Amino acid sequence: MTVARKSVEECIGCGNCANICPMDVFYFDYDANKSVCLYPENCQSCGQCYLACLGDVIIMLDTAYEFAPTPMRGLRTFSQFMPEEEEEDGKKG
Repeated sequence: MTVARKSVEECIGCGNCANICPMDVFYFDYDANKSVCLYPENCQSCGQCYLACLGDVIIMLDTAYEFAPTPMRGLRTFSQFMPEEEEEDGKKG
């Protein structure tokens, strides 16, 4: 499950969701005085933002985000932590 907003225009700008969310799903835009659901894929479905929303504009969806590592991402990550082999007498060892 994840969170979503019914309508950004209906947000009253209390900022409760951005302050209470432990996963930084929301970003409070001070220029627009609105809270934006910026990273819904980080949502852990705790429901704290849903309960704290004074404007009743946050809803819980059945959408589940899954990000399986791609082979390229895994290869780059793995190679970052592998020490480079030293060459001895022109041979790798």
